[in-house]
Amino acid sequence: MFSRLLQVLGLCLFFVSVASAAESLKIQTIRPGDGESVKSGSIVKVHYTGWLTDSTRFDSSRDRGEPLEFTLGAGMVIAGWDKGILGMKAGEIRKLVIPADLAYGERAVGPIPSFSVLVFEVELVSFAKGLEPDAFPKDYKAFGWKTLSPGVDVFQVTAGQGAPAKAGTRINLHYTGWLLGGTTIGSSKTTGKPIAVTLGMNKVIRGWEVGLDGAQAGSTLFLRLQPNVAYGGSALPRVPPGSVLLYRIEVVSLEDDEEAAAGVDFFPELDKLKMETGREGLQYSVVQVPAQDGEAAKAGQKVQVHYTGWLLDGTLFDSSRGRGTPFDFPLGAGRVIRGWDLGVEGMRPGEKRVFLIPPGLGYGSRGAGPIPPDATLVFLVEFVGVSE
Repeated sequence: MFSRLLQVLGLCLFFVSVASAAESLKIQTIRPGDGESVKSGSIVKVHYTGWLTDSTRFDSSRDRGEPLEFTLGAGMVIAGWDKGILGMKAGEIRKLVIPADLAYGERAVGPIPSFSVLVFEVELVSFAKGLEPDAFPKDYKAFGWKTLSPGVDVFQVTAGQGAPAKAGTRINLHYTGWLLGGTTIGSSKTTGKPIAVTLGMNKVIRGWEVGLDGAQAGSTLFLRLQPNVAYGGSALPRVPPGSVLLYRIEVVSLEDDEEAAAGVDFFPELDKLKMETGREGLQYSVVQVPAQDGEAAKAGQKVQVHYTGWLLDGTLFDSSRGRGTPFDFPLGAGRVIRGWDLGVEGMRPGEKRVFLIPPGLGYGSRGAGPIPPDATLVFLVEFVGVSE
């Protein structure tokens, strides 16, 4: 009689075994929820507490006072969660007993030993329908591709509105990337939230820097990127070495990133600069004059500069800005490349110059680190002053 009453009230506790004996995930409903059941692809918010089977408590969102948000079924959490939360309703609390093969397996993670069975109490706070995933365009070869620069092809699906993106613009966008065989390598659609990219900061692959330059809010475009403007010979978890990549990008909005622009040097528009010829054929352009007269840099002095250096294709290879500390060196002593000794001499505090340094005044045929042999270099150099 008592058991029948519990069933009527919907308060019965039960266990369900899911999958095979090798995957003995156990689910116990502690408190039922209301409304629709959550489906794979939904963006969920959950509170949780996790224990080892010896009752050692290793983590809890309740300690942080903020639920965890993720896309169900997207592999953003352990498989036991993707399986165990499926079908829950808002307000429902479940106890999940997750075997090691659906948790961290042989890996030890923080306080969790390898091959651990984990116990979670999970409350589904809320959920929302996720974004529709992008489908791989099998007919991409027939697109009206336009080549922007070597290795970067663009096909615009829909035009946008407003001012075009430029260096210093923060672009909020959704993207999906594929290998040319159709394998997905990443997508913001799985999180349901756009990502932010600030042009000119070289925080994304070169193909994105080129392909997004001039984009407008509301536009949708495809980028086809060769390895030289993507990941080259590097291997990533989902990207083999030498891969050609295809991206679908939706530009949600644009905004000026004043903070980024204030602390970062952007690749100069060389074709718009008036270049002068200095000693030994060094090409340079003064892009910022000093606010007031100061002592010009002379050979023999120890000088301080802020700088950013790029290859001619815009690839950033070094910058003092990222370190937050100016670089000092004895001017004219051969401690830096010849182009610097020639170009910095005569600069005044606060002055900025762009140097276009040929291989003979740079690293020549030997190259250096990320700088290939026979590379022409572009530097934006600000003279800070003479150091003691």
